[in-house]
Amino acid sequence: MASPVDIRRAEILNIVRHAGHARVDELAQRLGVSIMTIHRDLDAMADDNQIERVRGGAQFLEPEFAETNVETRRETNIGVKKALATQVASLLSAGDIVALDDSTTVEFCLPEVLEAEPMGIITHSLRVLNQVAAQAPQVALTGAGGRYCQETDSFLGQATCAAVQRLNATVSIVSTTCINAAGIYHPDEDAAITKSAFVRLGTRKILVSDSSKFDNVGMHFVARLSEFDDIIMDNNLDDEQRELLEESRARLHLVDTALPTPTLPPPSVLK
Repeated sequence: MASPVDIRRAEILNIVRHAGHARVDELAQRLGVSIMTIHRDLDAMADDNQIERVRGGAQFLEPEFAETNVETRRETNIGVKKALATQVASLLSAGDIVALDDSTTVEFCLPEVLEAEPMGIITHSLRVLNQVAAQAPQVALTGAGGRYCQETDSFLGQATCAAVQRLNATVSIVSTTCINAAGIYHPDEDAAITKSAFVRLGTRKILVSDSSKFDNVGMHFVARLSEFDDIIMDNNLDDEQRELLEESRARLHLVDTALPTPTLPPPSVLK
């Protein structure tokens, strides 16, 4: 027979799995126990790899498809991201309205985007919103709100997509977690539908990604490679990957960089 502790932790897991994340105080109130009890439960569950501890609570990660957290990704492949970003300014014009997704690769493009003197910026990234507000108050800034996700530091989901529907951009700049012959994918459904909305937002569409994304697996479809006008990527490609990009008929901008470090290891079932 399951103990009260096991029953409570099973309920915690259900709550976190359903919502994607939960705060300690919310869990304590819902389950009728103390905050310290919830802290002990979450610590034990994190040790068992059932959930991931985050500040103030916990988040659920599908272990085989989970992307590395945003802070780790911001510190990974910095040199590669900066090199890719140098190509962005040449693809923009003064007066553009630029839609930027929440990827850390696109974050690194922001200085080049601002250098091109856009008229407006649309984004669902909280980091990008704050940086534009502080650095470029002359730029018309629109945030696509919705459910805030701490793990991505951005707004995701149906409400964010609805906010985008009435907007227009001359250029969309997006990145992704997985690239294959069918297109670009993401392991998280809300992230995928939000990225899809940002791809559709721009008249011209730019994909900025490093080559390690060819080694990843994503469950949720974002866009076909043929939807993009320009693809910016490092030059660490094998013949098959290069051919795949060329078949998309997008303009390729290949940049010489170090070999990028993967941020989403292949799932164990494929090893």
